[in-house]
Amino acid sequence: MKLNYYLSLAALIPAAMLAITYFLAGETAMEGSFNGYSIAVGMFGLVLGMVGLRENQRVLNQNGVSRRSAFLADVAALAVAAVLVAAGVTVIMGAYQTVLGGQGRLLITDLYQVIYEGPSAGAGIGGLLRGAIFSAAVGWMLAALGQFCSALYWRLNKFWTILISVTVPLVLIFGSVPLISWLGTTSAGRAAVEALAAFGQFLAASPWNAAAVLLAMGAAFFALSWLLLRRAMIRPAK
Repeated sequence: MKLNYYLSLAALIPAAMLAITYFLAGETAMEGSFNGYSIAVGMFGLVLGMVGLRENQRVLNQNGVSRRSAFLADVAALAVAAVLVAAGVTVIMGAYQTVLGGQGRLLITDLYQVIYEGPSAGAGIGGLLRGAIFSAAVGWMLAALGQFCSALYWRLNKFWTILISVTVPLVLIFGSVPLISWLGTTSAGRAAVEALAAFGQFLAASPWNAAAVLLAMGAAFFALSWLLLRRAMIRPAK
């Protein structure tokens, strides 16, 4: 997945939305919104983290590079990719906001603006810069999560791979109702809700709080990935 292809696609999506809306409904439907545009950074990081680990380990190991050095190089590459994609997506969004923002035709905002500053955050360089840093932190964390999932599945045998792949979605789907009931009817559940609310307020108080948490979560996922990887048998691709 080449960076320039991904950024080109990210640039074309709002233009395509605008063109389709105009084609279907004419001038009267030209007002709309595209919220969370920088989610593209997180999705890029998640996929890149998933697909890069095994191939990089195999190739570099065959060329005499230790798995530790290969892992650190992979982490550095993911960090650089998160920064570059965040910068590219922010530049694209800023260009759209400059061209379309004052026309009332299509409002494009990133995740940072939606949560912290509102649509007006994109009016200045400072708001765009803060949004890019926040997006890079999101991309870093999701890249680390993707790498952890890849390392985990690499270590699991076929039975556990199938079991986890089936069980986790079922628990999320059918366990949500009992969990909500437990949260509302037990003292431990209410305490958990209060703790989560306090944590949410901490995150909402400042984007730097959220960015710090995201960076820490990314570091934790990378550490777990290394623990799984350091004794993994590096097999050829099937």
